[in-house]
Amino acid sequence: MLSPAFCSVALLWMIASATGGETNPGRIGMEEATERIWPEAVRAHLEFLADDLLEGRGTGSRGHKLAVKYLRAQCEASGLRGAAEGGSFFQRVPLVRATVEEKVTTFEVKAADGTKRLVYGTDFVALDTHRDTEAGVSAGVVFAGFGVTAPEQGYDDYAGLDVTGKIVAMFGPEAPSSFPPAVRAYYSDGDVKRANAVAHGAIGLLGILSPAAEKRLPWALFLRQVRFNSLRWLDANGQPGGLGDSLKISGLLNRSGAEVLFSGERPTLGEVFAGAEKGAPPRFVLSKSVAVKFRSRHEKVESDNVVAVLEGSDPVLKREYVLYSTHVDHLGIADAVDGDSIYNGAMDNAGGCAVLLEVARAFGALHERPRRSVIFLFVTAEEAGFLGSDYFACHPTVPRGQIVADINFDGATTLTPVSDVVAFGSEHSSLRTAIQRAANRIGFTVSPDPLPEEGIFVRSDQFSFVKKGTPATMLALGFKSTRPGVDALAVWKQWLVTVYHSPKDDMTQPICYESSAQLARFAFRLGHAIAMETERPRWNDGDFFGKKFGAHR
Repeated sequence: MLSPAFCSVALLWMIASATGGETNPGRIGMEEATERIWPEAVRAHLEFLADDLLEGRGTGSRGHKLAVKYLRAQCEASGLRGAAEGGSFFQRVPLVRATVEEKVTTFEVKAADGTKRLVYGTDFVALDTHRDTEAGVSAGVVFAGFGVTAPEQGYDDYAGLDVTGKIVAMFGPEAPSSFPPAVRAYYSDGDVKRANAVAHGAIGLLGILSPAAEKRLPWALFLRQVRFNSLRWLDANGQPGGLGDSLKISGLLNRSGAEVLFSGERPTLGEVFAGAEKGAPPRFVLSKSVAVKFRSRHEKVESDNVVAVLEGSDPVLKREYVLYSTHVDHLGIADAVDGDSIYNGAMDNAGGCAVLLEVARAFGALHERPRRSVIFLFVTAEEAGFLGSDYFACHPTVPRGQIVADINFDGATTLTPVSDVVAFGSEHSSLRTAIQRAANRIGFTVSPDPLPEEGIFVRSDQFSFVKKGTPATMLALGFKSTRPGVDALAVWKQWLVTVYHSPKDDMTQPICYESSAQLARFAFRLGHAIAMETERPRWNDGDFFGKKFGAHR
């Protein structure tokens, strides 16, 4: 019997054959190219990329290598050429995986009445052990609230604190609730908090989870991701990107670990949590010190970004690029759930790859190429912290300042048909106008972010390009169900609780391929319009991200 993956490839070949080979450049016009984005093709890509044979596409794995070879073949069949070094489709991303030796990694809390030792995996975990194979530090502890310094918000958790040579404890992925949602999400970012702690002279960093954060990120889920996705990319000197600072240790405490650390302190841990809920936690020097030692094994890992380009037609504008991006990787093979240990990642994110492949095929079929060039970027290691996109943003294969916009997909699928799209982050730039126009042409409604408090704009690959000053958006299907009586947002929230990042995200789900095809048609129209406009997209006047990162362009 033929495998589903083989049948998917055969179906794609038949789709190309049915058009008389018209997936090649110089064949059809804009309207026909849009109409030939078919749900059957989206499903065929998904069936291959989410097949058990690809073993969950873990970064650096055999399955991931098969996936990127498939993506390269599909891009080349669409008439695109490689845009990596030497005309290759593959940008090699050097990585290091750090595996903490848990039995010899220790955490001691020293108080006047004695010393208590925390248990690795139960009370604490060590983070960012990629630079050193072993290290240790013994120092006093200062609690710095959210660990945020935001001058434009008139807020500074470090005001009045001296943390020089100290270990800073703070709330993990959180920031004051008084901040605007996108600003709050930015200051919640771990790398932003790390850099701020280092700037204030800290030598160690400990995160704790508030009750609200624990609901969003249960300890068991966090621990699983840390153990299976502890990666950083390496620079030309073999050093892990983002860790070239004076911080000696970094870790996260579970509730049990935080209770030991704050035992007998004033304010109490309960008062600290209450302050966080009000957006104004207390900040103070703890009476205790801690001693932390870790040992870590390092393994070099190589994985590829796939970079393809359609050259523009304008002799000047073709040196500028509209960038589409999506991630290839998922979680690979991990802890079994109901006897299944393959984390197929069908919706996250084979769906995004499938949609982008169809956008690429539509561009490749055009009789007239757009004025600007268009890059199609399929990145690795998103699940480990946007590493593939960050590597490309830091080592672009075209001049960084010539990338005019990023359109990212992370998901691009739905379990119920919908009539709308959400363009995360589009309110920050002129992309919003182009998005509305493209939606009108397709018959989509543009809906606002349904969960602004989640900060989704800074939680996927588009943020790697935002940090380099490039206006960006992440496109996702919305929640206006066309099925009477179906609450699409409730369906999605249930999926997050029961399926997200588990082996259940596979092809047995009732994925609505027509909605994904419609998203691809919309994205094709949007990117084409940006590629045709003489004026580049720009940040809105006074926008937070434009002011913070616009100078990088």
